Amino acid sequence: MIKTLLVYAHLIAACLAVGILLIQDLALVKWQGRAMNIEAIENLQRNSGIVSLALVALWVTGLIIVAIGCIDNPAYLMNQKLWAKFSVVSILTINGLFLHFYSFPRLTAPQGFLGTNTAEQFIVLVTAVVSLVSWLYACYLGIARPWNNVATYVYVMTVYTVIFIVSLLVALECWRGLRSGFRSVIR
Repeated sequence: MIKTLLVYAHLIAACLAVGILLIQDLALVKWQGRAMNIEAIENLQRNSGIVSLALVALWVTGLIIVAIGCIDNPAYLMNQKLWAKFSVVSILTINGLFLHFYSFPRLTAPQGFLGTNTAEQFIVLVTAVVSLVSWLYACYLGIARPWNNVATYVYVMTVYTVIFIVSLLVALECWRGLRSGFRSVIR
């Protein structure tokens, strides 16, 4: 019963975080690199705080679930997919610090995203792609039961890397269009 409640809390925290993340990303796209108004900045700050709390809840519930798994089955930690998920969530967590302390200040700057220099824009773009890919892939790993004790760490992380590279290429193309004055279909 306790493990089921923990898994449920873990699921709710993941849904909350990913839902807010997707809505916030769409809201940022609507600004098309221009300076954001105070309401949009406040929404970004509030949403990033909620996602941060959800991430803490995910770490706590996840570690307790793993501890229970180890008690139930000493071989629990031999699942390489589990270690890949730890890696992805660690990347996601470290990237979250970069988002909060580097990318968000540039997105909310008076000159807007496009008013920052090219190197800063590139770093913001990379942190955004790492965030989206990592959150979605970590959630996928949570439901990818067929990979348990079958998929190797290298395989799981290779899939993650390929998804990241493809996503980054798409984001770079969107960025190129944004910098050349392309008007987004999202208004």
